Amino acid sequence: MNQIEAIFFDFDDTLGNREVYAYNCYRAIIQEHTSITDPVELEAVLQDCMIWDQKGNCNKGYVRDKLRNEWNIDLPYEDFNSYWDSRLWEFTELLPDAREVLEELKTRYKIGIITNGPSLGQKRKLQKAGLWDLFGEEHIIVSGDYPFAKPDPRLFQEACRRLNVQPEHAVHVGDIFAKDVVGAYRAGMTPVWIWTQGERRNHSGVITIHFLKVLTNLF
Repeated sequence: MNQIEAIFFDFDDTLGNREVYAYNCYRAIIQEHTSITDPVELEAVLQDCMIWDQKGNCNKGYVRDKLRNEWNIDLPYEDFNSYWDSRLWEFTELLPDAREVLEELKTRYKIGIITNGPSLGQKRKLQKAGLWDLFGEEHIIVSGDYPFAKPDPRLFQEACRRLNVQPEHAVHVGDIFAKDVVGAYRAGMTPVWIWTQGERRNHSGVITIHFLKVLTNLF
């Protein structure tokens, strides 16, 4: 393996505990727009939302339509994607040890963010999570600021350019294999797949971790 000079991170479900803040956002929205009070009935709706949500890898109009068709819940948003993006950041939480790991890694490597999503929403998440000071705007790459998104290698190459590092000397850590891992791989970086929700089969040879803390002794 080439000498590593920089480590880049996805945000949602990599540094941020999206499983928690997406759930809490759906809960707030459902409670605001329905009269469901029974905890079991409410939980059934929320669990469906989390399945339909596909770890954020779907058009939120799909979730809105499924709520209407399956639960007769009609959310008053024609553009549920925009509304969701305007709310989700409010509920942002970090994964355990995220800041501590980043602070330790920053003593040895350059660090940056490469994340898909709307520019304002993703940057608000980083601010809400208290990570903005660790990176600074110059080292935060959000697809919403560009005409392309992960897995397009140009996003990863732009991140490397910003940190003045060659891709072969950089690592990208992310949770969506088809976007984070494939994009970093195509850009010539070392991909690390983080999967925090138990064991998941992987026969690709790509480095897989389940906890951020592992990164402090990985390279």
